[in-house]
Amino acid sequence: MSDQGDLLPPAGPLSRALWNFSSLWFIVPQGTGIIAVILYRLKYQFNGLKTLATIVWIYTIVQLGLFLILYLLRIFLHPRHVQHQLRNKTIETSCLCCISIAFTSILQMAALKYGDTSGLAIYILWWVNTGMAVLACLVIPFVHLKMQQSGKRHMQADTLMPFLAALTSAAGGGVICRVSRISPRLQVPAIIVSYLELGVGLALVAAFDTIILAQYFGRTFQTTDMVYQDMIMCGPCGQASVALQALGEAVQAGSFAAYDRGQLLTAKAADPFAFISHFIGLLIWGYGIFWWFFAILSICYTLYTQPGGLKRSRFTMSVWSVVFPWVRMLVSLVFLGGFLTMLRFLQGTFTNAAVEFGRLMDSPTFDVFSTALLLLLVIGWIIIQILTLKGIVTGRVFGLDHGWRKRYDDRRPVKEA
Repeated sequence: MSDQGDLLPPAGPLSRALWNFSSLWFIVPQGTGIIAVILYRLKYQFNGLKTLATIVWIYTIVQLGLFLILYLLRIFLHPRHVQHQLRNKTIETSCLCCISIAFTSILQMAALKYGDTSGLAIYILWWVNTGMAVLACLVIPFVHLKMQQSGKRHMQADTLMPFLAALTSAAGGGVICRVSRISPRLQVPAIIVSYLELGVGLALVAAFDTIILAQYFGRTFQTTDMVYQDMIMCGPCGQASVALQALGEAVQAGSFAAYDRGQLLTAKAADPFAFISHFIGLLIWGYGIFWWFFAILSICYTLYTQPGGLKRSRFTMSVWSVVFPWVRMLVSLVFLGGFLTMLRFLQGTFTNAAVEFGRLMDSPTFDVFSTALLLLLVIGWIIIQILTLKGIVTGRVFGLDHGWRKRYDDRRPVKEA
């Protein structure tokens, strides 16, 4: 008898692979899509880099579409099993947010490429996606806290994913308003909603971070399957930094000045709004650096001290948790490089302070550092892609320990990758 009552996995390898196709797979297009964005926006370009970014973008669209079809097929064929997973596993519900996050990255790339001609269509799709992100941010934490008996286990970093979806939507709103050709009357509502998403996401991330950090003191050892989630801890910080900087740029570009109504949405408020957004984004990025290095040390330490050492390490799909947060820290670094250059040109009350920032922090340093991090990231992403493809060929990432050719007549529950 399995832990799911009378629900037993199917015997056929294809059916069993679909049975084990969890929402964790959506983290793959989530990590791939944002790499396309950073490749496209990197300052140091070479011939063909934007073409490569476009290829990665198309690859992301194909991945997301294929995985959605497979997951919907899983729901249709095994509804009780999926319901059980959503009811009992936080990572199953959390990773549903990756759909919205991946779609936001796709929209950002679309805005960068086709914002001049298809800005309105991208803008409408952003609102649809924002609805999904807000719904996830409001509903999934309730499921975690009220329906999944979270008091009986340690809270994992995957519980931050709903808030990451809201922060990603906010970042997407800022980028789309900045680079797409849409009127200020359309930009301002998107900017305001994006700031509201930031308010919800950042406050809840801070609260959940405190709980997760406190639980580390009572945890003796973290399994290798779960340790990669530590990298998620820096994701919301990097994403919030990107969102604040993108929204600050959108405000500074003239959306408030063109709208110019009331006391808040005016030309006079634009410069303070932009400066405060950039400055807070810088502070939050600093907070993310702590979690970034903590996650790196935690992963290395856990893999080294596990029974058998590094040689016993085995690839699982949770390794993909490393990619998106790393990229978001990198994207925020790219934004910061542009921000420190832009500071020299800000006018108004904060000009002197802005010039001091630009003088004290040389933006080319950020550009070089971000390029170096990108190279490391792309190498890591390629390695993870190869290991994922290898796992698909062998069937291990689908829980097929004996490959694709053998039927699993034992019908015992299998451990999902």
